[in-house]
Amino acid sequence: MSETAASGQEPAFIEVGEGREARRIAVRARAGGASSAPGLVWLGGFKSDMTGTKALALDAWAAEHGRSCVRFDYSGHGESGGEFADGTIGRWLEESVAVFSQFCSGSQVVIGSSMGGWMALLLAREIARRGGRKAQLAGLVLIAPAPDFTEELMWKGFSPEIRAEIETKGVWLRPSEY
Repeated sequence: MSETAASGQEPAFIEVGEGREARRIAVRARAGGASSAPGLVWLGGFKSDMTGTKALALDAWAAEHGRSCVRFDYSGHGESGGEFADGTIGRWLEESVAVFSQFCSGSQVVIGSSMGGWMALLLAREIARRGGRKAQLAGLVLIAPAPDFTEELMWKGFSPEIRAEIETKGVWLRPSEY
């Protein structure tokens, strides 16, 4: 366990969404030192959380180098509220934008792993769309990014029966031995 995890830093919580769509998002934000170097924002992967190995290693590096570091759990992940089954890329992007807007200031490097790489690309597009706010994007680091390949790798391979189930029920549960 890293020094960060052992330090017992409790998460802050923000509400994202309204009404039935509201969810409580857990965030851990480390303030930077006097350095003018960009802060770091961690976007984890599918079913990962902010206490994973890479997230904690990044936070420890940020602490050692006087950098700010923001990490959070998407809804349905880790310490955040919500059901995983309710999660969508759109909802997780909304949460990413809310965390970036509320916890970041100045130049930021957004670091995304796997699905978090896809989220980083979507977040960068949103930051560019919204223009001058209190935080700006200084760069992206994408670790084994997994952008949207659902059309090519999944949808085209589904049988007509599976497609129909997704279109009518909104979900298809793949049989599994697990």
